[in-house]
Amino acid sequence: MFKKVKLVAISAVVSAISSGAMAHSGHDHSDASSGLIHLAWLAPVLIAGAFVSYRVRKNNLKNK
Repeated sequence: MFKKVKLVAISAVVSAISSGAMAHSGHDHSDASSGLIHLAWLAPVLIAGAFVSYRVRKNNLKNK
């Protein structure tokens, strides 16, 4: 129990400290290519999520 509380507390502190580092002056959402750049960063997450969802669904159907 204490390990979970400690992990959550450390994660919250690190997230709060790093918020200033994540924002920078070169991050321009009004640029024409910003949508493509964000999609390029988001694509691996979406692909991994789709793969995990597929495997979980396939596993659940196999167990029934």
